Amino acid sequence: MVEVTSRTDSPDTDADRELREILDGDRLTGFTMVAGAGSGKTTSLVKALAHVTATRGPSLRAKTQRVACITYTEVAAREIHDDIGNDSLASVSTIHSFLWSLVKPFQKDISTWVSANIEKQIADLLLKQEQYTSRTRSATKDKDASDLAKRRQQQAAVGGVIRWTYGTGSDYARGVLGHADILKMVPQMILTQNLLARLVARQFPFIFVDESQDTFPEVVECLKRVWALADGEMCLGFFGDPMQQIYQQGVVSISLELGWRNIDKPENFRSSRRVLTCINAVRSEGDTLQQVTGLTATQSEGEAFCFVLPTDDHRSENLERVRTWLDEHSSSGNWTRAAHEGGSQVLMIVHRMAARRLGFDALYSAFNDNKADSLGDAFNEGLAWPLAPFRDVILPLCSADEPSSPEVLAVLKENSPLIKSGRASREVRAALTAGYSAVTELRELADGAEKAATLGDILKFSADRQLLELDPRMAAYLYPLSEFQDVVLDEKTTSVLNAMARCTFSELEGYYKYVNQESPYSTQHGTKGSEFERVVVVLDDDEGTYPLYSYDKFLGLRQPSTRDLENQAQGKDSAVERTRRLFYVCVSRAKESLAIVLFADDVSQAVNAVSQSSIGEHVDILTDTDLMTRP
Repeated sequence: MVEVTSRTDSPDTDADRELREILDGDRLTGFTMVAGAGSGKTTSLVKALAHVTATRGPSLRAKTQRVACITYTEVAAREIHDDIGNDSLASVSTIHSFLWSLVKPFQKDISTWVSANIEKQIADLLLKQEQYTSRTRSATKDKDASDLAKRRQQQAAVGGVIRWTYGTGSDYARGVLGHADILKMVPQMILTQNLLARLVARQFPFIFVDESQDTFPEVVECLKRVWALADGEMCLGFFGDPMQQIYQQGVVSISLELGWRNIDKPENFRSSRRVLTCINAVRSEGDTLQQVTGLTATQSEGEAFCFVLPTDDHRSENLERVRTWLDEHSSSGNWTRAAHEGGSQVLMIVHRMAARRLGFDALYSAFNDNKADSLGDAFNEGLAWPLAPFRDVILPLCSADEPSSPEVLAVLKENSPLIKSGRASREVRAALTAGYSAVTELRELADGAEKAATLGDILKFSADRQLLELDPRMAAYLYPLSEFQDVVLDEKTTSVLNAMARCTFSELEGYYKYVNQESPYSTQHGTKGSEFERVVVVLDDDEGTYPLYSYDKFLGLRQPSTRDLENQAQGKDSAVERTRRLFYVCVSRAKESLAIVLFADDVSQAVNAVSQSSIGEHVDILTDTDLMTRP
């Protein structure tokens, strides 16, 4: 029997009851659930999983079937699985892991796809060479020639791959597929091979997708193909909120297929009355869903402020003045401490604003200014593969009490080729001595004069002394003539690695304090799904320098660009729509109190714009003059 958790045991909403009707139908169909911030979307998802395994458990077991739940992160997957008591009938995983599990048995098909993919890349490079002109740089020609040679090496090696596996990055010659390969390959195989699509439906008669607004369009398309071919024998459900889409590659809204039902879940079980009115005001111009409190008698009045301050060189100091003023005037507690210390969470429009304050702005620029979008997203979430050696090995070795402490030994046993080879050759003592010596030198290098050692220096030293094993891509970068010389690094990735290698080791302290939410600062990406008693939302177009978003355009302080107007006319995203979604995610994190801080070139104009905006009547508007008043 499935263990009952607080989520599965929570009271039903109208949306939960409507969803159960769909799940209990004789002919299975599809649905979408649109659930606003704080609505308990994950609770509805967990209850749906538990209901299906409880009511259809015997049938699922008899047919060796399971219920699939696809989430965005490993952390979310673990939380959902824990909520349903680790029910063996439920398969809860990230989209990458789920897709890989579908095709892993079809090794020959994988080989065919990889070979065709490499062939296309070779053809593209040959076409590019044919189109060279007298202006084509010699460096470009050399890079293309090198990539072409590597692709041909890979093509020759593919035939010898016995078994394909899945890792973070591709290494075709050694039978490794990366994240990008999985997202491209599996949907393509499902859309072109009806047998595979039918096998997926037969294995998973229920598939639930969490955070559907951020799911890749090609993944949505292939899952809909699976549902269509199942002909009433499969239920496909999407749980999400278009207003909370924060990744540009996401599908945003899920279109309804014939016979599907949409379920709105408008409750908000998080926010005070003042905060909820702000949330609804922001959302009102984006879609028709207006949230109602689910707290009933326990909902407090709360507070909502908007500070309009000048754009000058004292923004950091003025932000702290705002938090100090709130300490003295707000009734909801301490704002000057960080949220994890019982204070407030400060949300920035983009990570660069926090990076400057925490001292990792060069590292941020390395990953976000070289147009390698996937690496930039991974960096912002703390998951970028080039930094994994520092996170998993180098930083733990450097932060240990002593070079020979137990935690150092544990890290070396898990990661060091030197220690592993010593154990294999039964020369453990000599290997440990060499390892401890290398760790001592590493710590001296990292803690040297003014902590000026670069990440490139430290990573190369650690690899040279066999303290860690490198990702094939990093091995190809650091050792171009090594056994990994056939691994292709595109120009954008190489630019990121070059810039990262020049950053100082000291920047990692502020970066990991940030991504681990141990600082007062975060962004909508880092806190999505989280909630805090007190939230400060910082609006600053000048410091944000991020063209995808603009609070000035959103508030009418600046006219939309020609591209914005064209996109709006065509029903496409513009800076205004993207900013509205970002703003909605930020303000909806607040439980009790909300403070918006807008930095503007013309304060009086901005005050007027805020007053006339959708949130104007729901916030107390203050300026620099108010910060000078004492309680």
